[in-house]
Amino acid sequence: MTPRIALLTRLYEAYNKGDFDAFAAELDPAVDWPDQIGGGRILGVEAMRAFWTRRDGMVRVEAAPMDFTVLKDGRIAVATNQTVHNLEGRLWSDSRVRHIYTFQDGRVSRMDIVEYLDEA
Repeated sequence: MTPRIALLTRLYEAYNKGDFDAFAAELDPAVDWPDQIGGGRILGVEAMRAFWTRRDGMVRVEAAPMDFTVLKDGRIAVATNQTVHNLEGRLWSDSRVRHIYTFQDGRVSRMDIVEYLDEA
């Protein structure tokens, strides 16, 4: 397992446990992240904390990585099964998506989401 894949494995574990501090430890302070709820982008760890808190008040999301692919430009694509439940536990969606990660100084600096069948 490469250091970047190990980092992403820790990132997904923290995400699924709801451990924001462990999650944020893997992010560049100026991280650029997609806002799947409101659209647009979230910039910076503190904005991520606010997004995380807002999201947890609306839905529960779990992302299970299925496959890691190192792209030619050094980014890593992760084929992911993503489930979204409402706060009562009812399944809203169960889909496969591809997360594309960019790195800077040993941390995640950007994440993008594309449909699973799209090419990265």
